[in-house]
Amino acid sequence: MSIPSYTAFSQKTVLFKGTISDSETLEPLKFVTIRLIGLVNKATVTSKEGTYLLRVPKGEYDITYSMVGYTSEKTHLSIDRDTIINNVGLQRSSFRSAEIIVSAEDPGVKLMRSVLQKKMQWTDSLKNYTYMLYTKFVVSADTVTAGRNSGRNDTSIFSILESYSKGFFEKPDKYFNEIIQKRQTANIPAQANFVAFGTNLNVYDDKISFFNEDIVTPFHPNALDYYEFTLVKTLQDDTKEIAEIRVEPKSGQRRLFNGTINIDKQALIPLYVDLKPNRAVKLPFDASLHVQQTFIEIDSHYAMPSSLRIFSSLNAEVLFLFAPRLDISIENVAYEYEINTEIPPEKFDQRRVEINDKANVFDSIFWIEKAILPLKPEETAAYIQIQQALEDPDSTATSAFNSLFGGISAFFNRLAQRPFTGFEDMFRYNRVHGVYSGIGLQFQHSHNAESGIKLGYGIADNHLYADAFYRQYLNETKKYVIECNGYRKLSRRDNPYVVGQSGITSLSLLFKNDYGDYYYNQGAELSFEYGWGQLKFLRREEFIRPSAIKFSIKREYHSSADVNTQFALFAPSEISFRDNPPVLSGEYTIASAEFRMNLTPIRRISSAGFIISGQYALPGISVKSYSQSTFQAFLRTVTLPLWRLDARISGGYSWGDIPPQKFFSLESSIASTAGDGVFRGMSVKEFYGDRYAALSLEHNFGEVIPGVLRIPSIASFGIEVIVTGSIGYTEFSNNAIVLKQLPSTFSTNDRYYYEAGIALNKIFLFFRCDVSGRFSQRSNPELRFTISGSTF
Repeated sequence: MSIPSYTAFSQKTVLFKGTISDSETLEPLKFVTIRLIGLVNKATVTSKEGTYLLRVPKGEYDITYSMVGYTSEKTHLSIDRDTIINNVGLQRSSFRSAEIIVSAEDPGVKLMRSVLQKKMQWTDSLKNYTYMLYTKFVVSADTVTAGRNSGRNDTSIFSILESYSKGFFEKPDKYFNEIIQKRQTANIPAQANFVAFGTNLNVYDDKISFFNEDIVTPFHPNALDYYEFTLVKTLQDDTKEIAEIRVEPKSGQRRLFNGTINIDKQALIPLYVDLKPNRAVKLPFDASLHVQQTFIEIDSHYAMPSSLRIFSSLNAEVLFLFAPRLDISIENVAYEYEINTEIPPEKFDQRRVEINDKANVFDSIFWIEKAILPLKPEETAAYIQIQQALEDPDSTATSAFNSLFGGISAFFNRLAQRPFTGFEDMFRYNRVHGVYSGIGLQFQHSHNAESGIKLGYGIADNHLYADAFYRQYLNETKKYVIECNGYRKLSRRDNPYVVGQSGITSLSLLFKNDYGDYYYNQGAELSFEYGWGQLKFLRREEFIRPSAIKFSIKREYHSSADVNTQFALFAPSEISFRDNPPVLSGEYTIASAEFRMNLTPIRRISSAGFIISGQYALPGISVKSYSQSTFQAFLRTVTLPLWRLDARISGGYSWGDIPPQKFFSLESSIASTAGDGVFRGMSVKEFYGDRYAALSLEHNFGEVIPGVLRIPSIASFGIEVIVTGSIGYTEFSNNAIVLKQLPSTFSTNDRYYYEAGIALNKIFLFFRCDVSGRFSQRSNPELRFTISGSTF
């Protein structure tokens, strides 16, 4: 990406820039606010190096330079040349130390009580707002990790992402940013630049979230119960009194901040915060985090974020072998606020961040005209150096790793992008079709229409597979959709999201452990769906609405699938794949409906949600007529500040002549691995039924003592302790069509299956280890060890 030259821009505007420093020490000052009032009203803040940059039309301007702790500087300038450089030295404000007053509470506590009361008053009147946002995201690393040496000691910039966006907010928690221009270093694909850290990172909110950790801010309604507030000093400039207050957590058992905040004593709003999280906040690899944010008063009433700087540094030490260092810097400037304005509701029906089509075309004039925060010299150099490194085949960034693995990595990355649907649609393996070879393609015909097709061949069962769809959205926001499908596929009777296709391929090909129960399914389906809520990321390039209602009708022919291969790379020949249960062959016409609220069958997307579904095989045009309903729900709730409880409940009930392909099974672990909410002590497909219920409880006690179990190279993130308990029940009704004897929990002496266990979570950040005790269907408790991905 080229860096635009300012001399190439129109002579009708003027480049106004300079450096702000301390008048005595000459030290550059960051977070100085520069306001220009004249033909246009503009504002910006200085960078870490004290530099600022604005482009404005020629004319007369009143200019104010202001910063907490310094006396504001005001001047009048006639901006009439191509470039105006105005360097300013600010004088420190006079201050007085906190007065020694014999009182039951510190003056800082009294002031913060008033600040919190003021916040509650004005937040009630704030309904929505819009703003413009500039964001810069810079990743730096040691020279080995970065793959090049920039000459800056052992630190080189690895990548830069920048964007300008239009931001929208509506109470209670709706955020949307539309990127209108973006640029990034040459080693970052343009489609990967979704960077727009908007006002959703606002320390003035009650809570902010980092790495899925909710941290209570000093401006929470109950902040006086959580924090110690101590008045350090009072600053006096020409217009206001500013109190500097030190904030410290009262307890290490809550996720809180340490640092200082500066309060305008007259307006009772924050002007500047400088904070770091306490040890109760678990950051990856025990990373450091430093948050600085400034605020401005809008309409003499509302305190809004004006700039934000976040700096994080981590050493990702791996097994004491190597420790790549990573530094992340995020800077943004928010400006041009409009409070309580008209915002079209459909703005919040999109993804939280969308890219305007115009943003995909780099507009050098836009970057010159709208410049709000200058690049540092090393950042400008990094754009050029990274481009040169990628073009130079002998550079350290391209020679060693890329020559060995670059082609392979690029190949698999390409398969995960449109029009391809992923590698698992090109190769997979199970005990029915053995090796499957094929291809999956998906096409976007227009904004409101897309289609896809998957074609493949199973070598072991000599079967041709096909699955095609056409999807038509009925409005611009894609909330209404009609979809038609035609398929000749291998369907699964069990939950296909517990162990996905890639997991089945790996376990089957390596160890003859195939989790699925299969049957051949040939037919067509027509469905209508209405969804609502802001689009959320699901996987790869898929986004989904958190809530939806769906109706469908399908005509299918089902037939049994046999085990057709016994090949596995590491399993002994005397071990065989388990049998695949037979099904009742024939044609079925099935009407179904599904209602889901803040939950998807693929993954959790909120702290609470449920799915209710039902299907009915129509009599006369189905081999057997039956009805079936299912229910699943998830709830995550906080029990103590650092503790939480996860509860999962699911169930299914059937009426009529239920064919085997519609039986339920209790979901379990396989080959010492497990998914979320499964029975870890149970064998694969141990219990079936046409009616079932399951309950899983997991209580996360967090770190027993925050910060103590953070073991370098093993648990820098902090080991969490989880206690689990699960119970399940299955039975067959009198009308269930059982072609092969299958066990249910009801047929055992205990009638139910139950287990309990303990887990260590976030080992090496990404892993969880469980020891589960099975207490049913056994004369003595039976222990089983499983490993899975961390629970976040």
